[in-house]
Amino acid sequence: MGIFDALFGQKPTSNTLTVSTILPVEAKNEILRGKLPHLQNDRIFLKKGEVCHYIDKTLMMKPKVKRNYGKVGIGTTIWGLRISGGFIEPIEQNYHEQIKGIIYITNKRTIFQAESNGFDKAHTSLTAVVPYSNAVDMQYGSTHYCLIVPDGHLVNEVYNIIHKPR
Repeated sequence: MGIFDALFGQKPTSNTLTVSTILPVEAKNEILRGKLPHLQNDRIFLKKGEVCHYIDKTLMMKPKVKRNYGKVGIGTTIWGLRISGGFIEPIEQNYHEQIKGIIYITNKRTIFQAESNGFDKAHTSLTAVVPYSNAVDMQYGSTHYCLIVPDGHLVNEVYNIIHKPR
């Protein structure tokens, strides 16, 4: 079941969004065994004592509204004279902007690196994670992020291991 099936109650179609993985197979297997891999990277700056445990491609789905304005007219003919009037009515179209990026999950933060709309959030602010087969919904306080990832359940497992009481 994909994210769009869950959100909109529709059966997945052939245009279901997918993202290819760059996470090494060994790292995935380690996560599935309940252990966090230590991944090297040269793209983000780690803080003292911070270790990167997950790196993968992602698409952030950002809700957008497009507004067009259409004229609605009313008209009638009385004794051969055409009388008409009208008004402008806004027409709203909801869609999701797709923002390509890379997600990094460390033992302290989640980082979404992208040309626009990137974020860096501490795990202490993480409120909820909802995994799907091809996506993960994350909530940080009142801010919500929907990320299309290769495996949403794997991302959820990383968070579960990080937040497991020690």
